Amino acid sequence: MKARTVIIGFVIGACIPLFWGILGLTLFNVPEGLGSQIFWSAVYITCPFWAIEGSKAMFLMPLLNGIMYAFLFASITLLYRRFNRNTRT
Repeated sequence: MKARTVIIGFVIGACIPLFWGILGLTLFNVPEGLGSQIFWSAVYITCPFWAIEGSKAMFLMPLLNGIMYAFLFASITLLYRRFNRNTRT
């Protein structure tokens, strides 16, 4: 497995809380409704560590989300390579 895949997964995972935070600030005045529920559901699905509160969340959320996405990317890469190797023979 290449380390580049894991690093890309970590960077993507670490940027997701930043993306949702900026989008949440821009959509702050949107009234409650179906769109708001879909938005917050997507936030909690793609960034489960969003529930961390306080000043520690600013550092823990990107770090933990990045680690989770790096592990996910590594797992998918390993499964893909194992499946791809088995189907060639």
